[in-house]
Amino acid sequence: MFEGRLGDEAMGLSGVSLPALRTFEAVARVRSMSGAAAELGVTQSAVSRSIQILEEALGTSLFRRSRPLLSLTEAGELLYGDVRLAFDRLDSGIGRVRALHASGRLIVDVLPTFAIRFLIPRLGTLRQASPNLEVDVTISESRVDFATGSIDVAIRYGLDHQWKNAVSARLMGEEMVLVCAPSLRRLYGEDLDPGSLAPAMLLRHTTRIEAWDEWFAAAGIEPVKPSGLGLEHYIMVIEAAVAGLGFALLPRFMIQRELSGGSLVVASMPILRRRQGYYLLHAEAQRGDERVVAFETWLRGEIHRSEIACATST
Repeated sequence: MFEGRLGDEAMGLSGVSLPALRTFEAVARVRSMSGAAAELGVTQSAVSRSIQILEEALGTSLFRRSRPLLSLTEAGELLYGDVRLAFDRLDSGIGRVRALHASGRLIVDVLPTFAIRFLIPRLGTLRQASPNLEVDVTISESRVDFATGSIDVAIRYGLDHQWKNAVSARLMGEEMVLVCAPSLRRLYGEDLDPGSLAPAMLLRHTTRIEAWDEWFAAAGIEPVKPSGLGLEHYIMVIEAAVAGLGFALLPRFMIQRELSGGSLVVASMPILRRRQGYYLLHAEAQRGDERVVAFETWLRGEIHRSEIACATST
């Protein structure tokens, strides 16, 4: 069962002491104050006092004092069912975490489109390079906290100075190109003037909207405020562009398949090279971890090959 100490003052969301609930669970299960005390390694009086405090906090009796064993009141039965389920779930979660780390798996948390468009299609070569390295991939855009999370490595987008409480290493920059479906390119003509783009035809990545201002500035024209379809992830923007719903500003490495297959075409120059980039993050405690080193070495090799492919296709 869940390990705890009666002296712990941790409080649950309801304002009830979690150790008191642990004590209640033990008493309710064995139907004995002395039996629960022996199990928990405390005195019987400490158990009795803990139950008394819990009953006062809840405003109701939880046990009927009968012999030879205690019995639960209606309120006690109700509470016991929920408490037992909660502690069982905690036990299960703790067991899974321990088993996960004991297995030596590397947990990698990645931005959604980076995972789908870059990382996952290349994981076969990681098996060849490091056959003993087992990787689990999760996706998220949330702030990384290695102190409380269960991940080992994260890949995030940003700037050098913003990564707190983590070791960060820049993996790659980002080249943004203006693309559209071939049908839109034919409609607007081969010599598309960036200044002629209607705001309603500019697809918006809702968390990277400032990239449009940077692109217009790089083109040497006054920025316009995009008012086209707003989408949360790059993978959604890619699909919208392929469907002909507007012009999109996209990282070139994410759309090599579409550019090569012709479902997307470059609509106009310039290529925007942003200051931000993709970073590999991990906890200071994992500096030099052979799993992290092997993963980073492999990933940098894949990035180098991708950059060569992008340059060749330019």
